[in-house]
Amino acid sequence: MSSGPDIHEILRADMRRPENRYLNTPLIRLLTSGRLPKEALRDYAVLRWPFQAKADLAMMLSHAGYLRGDDVRHLLENAYDEILRPPGGGDHPGLWVQFALRLGATAEELDAAAAEPLVEVAGFSKTMTYFCTRSAEEGLASWYADEEQLPEVHGATALALRKYYGLDDETIEYFLEHVRADIGHSDSNEGLLARYCDTPLRIARARRAACVTLWAWREMHQGILRELHRRFDFGLAA
Repeated sequence: MSSGPDIHEILRADMRRPENRYLNTPLIRLLTSGRLPKEALRDYAVLRWPFQAKADLAMMLSHAGYLRGDDVRHLLENAYDEILRPPGGGDHPGLWVQFALRLGATAEELDAAAAEPLVEVAGFSKTMTYFCTRSAEEGLASWYADEEQLPEVHGATALALRKYYGLDDETIEYFLEHVRADIGHSDSNEGLLARYCDTPLRIARARRAACVTLWAWREMHQGILRELHRRFDFGLAA
């Protein structure tokens, strides 16, 4: 058994580092301060859509084969909440499409973006899938690192979309649903992480997976911001 800090203390310390904070991502800072041009919101929704479009069972359940007994139940519940609900029942891809369409995007634009995503956007889902295929500790840590910050960042985004951009709750339901769902997902994942990160080697693997996932999420948004900057006349500084 490992001595010293447990995996939760280690990952939380890593997530407190400024470069790992989702809220510090320049695109998120622009959004949450109302400084992203309103006309860029529609393109943001289209450019980020491929991540939701590519959120599949391989990304969410590949590490189930490394879990023991009933531990896999948490992954199945998470997959249901994220992508397996009936259309119109709060599935996350459907809510993102709703967000994009209500901003004025078309189904054809979403299809085109999914077919040819930005490299950084495609890279985030591939990063999580990679770690989920390697081991229990890496898959669990990748998902924990991501979901631990989502209630905070999506909550702040939802408030900003209401306050600065005048969007109604139906339009921003994707963000509101994430606040509700990911608090429970992250809490459930904590117990699993402790059980599977029970040696120094497993803790090291989990920490690497978590830190790379945090980088990939931020890089996804950096890639979107670079593309928005090419399309619209505003500065990169946040």
